[in-house]
Amino acid sequence: MARTTREGGDGARMKLHQQRTCIGCRTITSKNELLRWVLNEGTPLRAVSLDLQGSAFGRGTWTHGTQKCVRQAVQRKAFARAFRSAVDDSQVVQEFTAYEDQLAARQQSGKHDESGSEI
Repeated sequence: MARTTREGGDGARMKLHQQRTCIGCRTITSKNELLRWVLNEGTPLRAVSLDLQGSAFGRGTWTHGTQKCVRQAVQRKAFARAFRSAVDDSQVVQEFTAYEDQLAARQQSGKHDESGSEI
């Protein structure tokens, strides 16, 4: 179940932050700091994919964007439990590795001047 927290002490306007639990490390965090995973139907061992926009249809589960949390979730069979279905764990690791590669490529392709700031 989603948790919400309220910020602001003056009582005028309070901002709600939705929180989710990382299935790897089991910590509760703002959903803006987590990656959402969704189940793709259609194969006996169902594939899991990242939902970077957070708008894919269906049941989702959450992890931090770290290799440690994803590997812990795979080792504990947390994806299968969260989706209540058999999941191809090796495919989860491949999906996350591809995501990390994309991030690294984006960081390298950014042009920077000598001070390190973007041009």
